[in-house]
Amino acid sequence: MSLRLLPMPFAVWKVVAALAEVLPSAPLTRNQVDLMREDNVTWAGVPGLGELSIKPMDIDQSIRMIGRAK
Repeated sequence: MSLRLLPMPFAVWKVVAALAEVLPSAPLTRNQVDLMREDNVTWAGVPGLGELSIKPMDIDQSIRMIGRAK
């Protein structure tokens, strides 16, 4: 059986998250849904990264780095 991904409106996610918040360890919160609405991924050349000594890297590099840290 394969998993099918379906688009879901944020309003539905908000309801699901509100219901999930009553669980002892909520798998999803309304705040997380709010964060998903905002694009928080940057790219090389964005002003400010160099000034903060942050070197942008792609997701593959990030995953390898995290894997080595364990």
